[in-house]
Amino acid sequence: MTGEIISVAVSAAAGILGTWVKLNTDMTKMTARIDALEKNQDHVSTALRELMEGVNEIKILLAKNRVE
Repeated sequence: MTGEIISVAVSAAAGILGTWVKLNTDMTKMTARIDALEKNQDHVSTALRELMEGVNEIKILLAKNRVE
């Protein structure tokens, strides 16, 4: 009887430990992915800002040509 209880306790402890390790691994992966997405968002924002500046310059040039 004692051997069965010990084996069940060891199995439960192993399962809890395995779950804890998996959750920590998944959280690390998600944190790294979030960091990568935030960096990518900064690059996209910068590119969109540059694009808008270019579009605004084109609008100004077109307006100047229509006035002259």
